[in-house]
Amino acid sequence: MNFPIFAENFLIMKNLKIKLLFALCVILLFSAFITEKKEVITIFMIGDSTMANKSLKNGNLERGWGQMLPCFLTDDVVVDNHAMNGRSSLSFINEGRWDVVLDKLKMGDYVFIQFGHNDKKASEKLHTDPGTTFDDNLRRFVRETREKGAYPVLFNSIVRRNFPPEGVTEPKGSYEVEGNVLVDTHGEYLNSPRRVAEEMDVPFVDLNKLTHNLVVDMGVEKSKSLFMWVPAGIYDFCPKGKIDNTHLNIYGGKVVAGIVMEAVAKVVPALAPYVRHRDSEVYVADYKDNKKCAISYTYDDGLEEHYTLVFPEMEKVGFKGTFWIWGKGIENVAEQQGKPRMTWAQMREMAGKGHEISSHSWSHANLNKIGLKEVQVEIDRNDSIIQAEIGERPLTFCYPFNAYNQDVFRIASKDRIGTRTKQYAVGGEKSKSTAESLDKWVKELAIAGEWGVTMIHGISVGYDAFTTPDILWEHFKRVKAQEDDIWVGTFREVAAYVKERNNVQLDVTKKKSHWIIGPRLALNRELFGEPLTMVVDKKGKSGIKVLQNGKELSVREQDDKMIFDFNPYGGSIKISF
Repeated sequence: MNFPIFAENFLIMKNLKIKLLFALCVILLFSAFITEKKEVITIFMIGDSTMANKSLKNGNLERGWGQMLPCFLTDDVVVDNHAMNGRSSLSFINEGRWDVVLDKLKMGDYVFIQFGHNDKKASEKLHTDPGTTFDDNLRRFVRETREKGAYPVLFNSIVRRNFPPEGVTEPKGSYEVEGNVLVDTHGEYLNSPRRVAEEMDVPFVDLNKLTHNLVVDMGVEKSKSLFMWVPAGIYDFCPKGKIDNTHLNIYGGKVVAGIVMEAVAKVVPALAPYVRHRDSEVYVADYKDNKKCAISYTYDDGLEEHYTLVFPEMEKVGFKGTFWIWGKGIENVAEQQGKPRMTWAQMREMAGKGHEISSHSWSHANLNKIGLKEVQVEIDRNDSIIQAEIGERPLTFCYPFNAYNQDVFRIASKDRIGTRTKQYAVGGEKSKSTAESLDKWVKELAIAGEWGVTMIHGISVGYDAFTTPDILWEHFKRVKAQEDDIWVGTFREVAAYVKERNNVQLDVTKKKSHWIIGPRLALNRELFGEPLTMVVDKKGKSGIKVLQNGKELSVREQDDKMIFDFNPYGGSIKISF
């Protein structure tokens, strides 16, 4: 054996192994700071006001069906609604709105296309002709969508609720006395999407026919409940009231969105697994105990007043709050900026009473302005101190300065129930909260069925402190008086419920004397364990008994409904009556 050559080869192999080991360590170290980016499917919406997102301000009741579409999709799909009031296929292109969508489109996305309402109008900026210019614009949407590797779906316009009196041939917005026959107002504009779909082999949904049948089946009077028939003197957004037979209200938007996704699941089978089917007789409530809306009171920065003032007041009314803590400022006086903080002992007491102590990063750094490795350190270090002092790792997160980007969001969201991405500022100097403004906020939440999340800092002193803390205490009492309609829960509780609600699927089998409900939920059980509330239509049923895996569940009456809480992972549910 040639020992010098052997020794040389041995040293080369040894050095190579060391280099490979070092490279592997570098890769592992870097991967610790970068979480996997999950590609989601995006449905882009282009169309007019019947599809568009509407403002929730002042308790506005109007909704486009595209705005309500997420109610019928799992969180694996994102809806990016670009539909806009008053737009035709022509004006949508000429205003550059289609270019904005094209720039965002990626392979595997979808584009839902619904025009026609405004293409019929005489305005030069809007008008197109069915069979020529209208069809050409639809072809362009289809062609350019496909060029980006995305999938177009064509719809014709939803029906206008037009019941003219006998003998009236010109359609009007409303009539003093309505007839009994629903009459079309769109004409040939309904056929262009169908024609282009057949020509270019595009999935097509005859939404006009589906909504026409819906309105006819409901009848002249009941169908008003779908549209913007607003009584005078009730709603801040429209104090004089209105009659609008074109645009949908919250209920109508949700009904039509449900019809849309049931139809889409048939013509686009690839989207079927993401559709949340909602049976009108049995479904998961939007919020716990089938309440109209939810509120999470969250407090930033761990101020001493959150323990000395807020904690006892919340306990008086039975509310539980979420307190965002940045650990570096808790016992380090130099970091407190003259604002005393709660102690860990005080926070342990609060946590023991059911309040949530969660993370606001370690040093309250703007996470957009530091590197991703530093972001991970900020998050991990604060998680560690909270777990050590409170006994539980925080499962939610609040961004310092409400600042985040996609990378920060991805890192902060890993292995968490949720992060605070929207908030309603409540306070004094900046927010200028009053008892009346808070009442208005709560009223708008209830009308819209939304989850409101507060951002509260100072109470009697400090940033955005109230002119008097009594404003907040009085607000608590007023919300408590509405507890039949409002669920007040920690951020963690409500975020978990909403996530589970948005992803659970129900397999429903109905028999004469009983129903079998099979819940399916593909989430991390260690994170998402909040019981869900199921709602059952009580009509024609008596002596309802509910079992899940042989265990009887408590059933409560609620007007014309029966409700019960269930474990979404707990197996099949038998409802006997």
